[in-house]
Formats: sequence, structure tokens, C-alpha cells
Amino acid sequence: MNAKIAVVLSLIACVINCVGLAIPYWLVASKDEAGLSISVNSGIWLVCYHGVIYGLQVDKCNSYDDPKILTVPNNILQVRYIEITASILMFASTIWGFNPPNANTKPPGVICIIAGILALVGCILFATNSDIKTLVTAEGTDYHEHAGFALCIIAGVFSLVSGVLYMIVKNDTP
Repeated sequence: MNAKIAVVLSLIACVINCVGLAIPYWLVASKDEAGLSISVNSGIWLVCYHGVIYGLQVDKCNSYDDPKILTVPNNILQVRYIEITASILMFASTIWGFNPPNANTKPPGVICIIAGILALVGCILFATNSDIKTLVTAEGTDYHEHAGFALCIIAGVFSLVSGVLYMIVKNDTP
């Protein structure tokens, strides 16, 4: 039974991590002043600006990979690669977990634990980096981590739990 729960948890972790990777809501900043209302949301692929400046509506998203508009901060690239690697490992452990019931579940357990650690390390790297916060904030703005960031943390925890469940499964348990 633990093996089935581990497979389901690793699949959920993989999906949640992929969604967290894709959405542009890792960091959100906003500022409201007389005649100016602007919010910025940033993911690890693009940054979006929304606002009203003296009655003019502005909605624009820019990819970090567009060389004409932005340069990609190294820390964004590092977080991307770490989270992509975590997703791939979560997916691999899920596939490996679909083996017959008498198969060895230790390798997918180790893979899940590594994936969970990577997912959490990517989030920690993002949260502790001042360059990322400087990118979306200006003087007087308030910022906070948002849904994409939280989803990757949840995925990391799910992956760790899944890895532990894989590790404690007896090989003869269906």
C-alpha cells in the first residue's frame, strides 16, 4: 500500500512542480500612489507589469530570454535548472514506481528524496537572492513570494514524503 501512495505522491509532486515552474507568480510587488498604480509579478521565465499611470492602462509581459529586453540573472537560471532537474527526477521516480509489486523500491525512493531536496534548494536560492527582488521592486514597493514559489515548496515536501514511503516499503508488499 505504501508503494501506491508513494507513486501517487511523486506524481502529484511532479505535476505541482511543473505548474509552479510555468506560472509567472514567484514574486509579486505592488505600489499605489496618487495617479500611479503598478504591480509586477515575476516567475522564473518572465516578468509581467500591470498598472494604471494617469489613466493609461499598461499590461506587458517580457520573457527573461528575450535579449532585446532583459538579461537573465544568473540566479534565475540556477533556479530554473534546479527546479527542472527536480521535476525530471520526480517524473523518473514515478515511472520507476510503476514496476511490479516485488520490484526494489529503494532506487525510486532515493531519487524522490534527491528531487525533493533539489526543489527546496531552488526555492531557498530564489528566496534568499537580493538580485531577484531588486529586479521587481522599486523604492516604496511591497513584495512577497507567491503561488509558483509555494507550489514548488509543496512539491518538494511531497517528493520527500514519497521518497520515505518508497524506502520503507517491503519488497513483497503489493
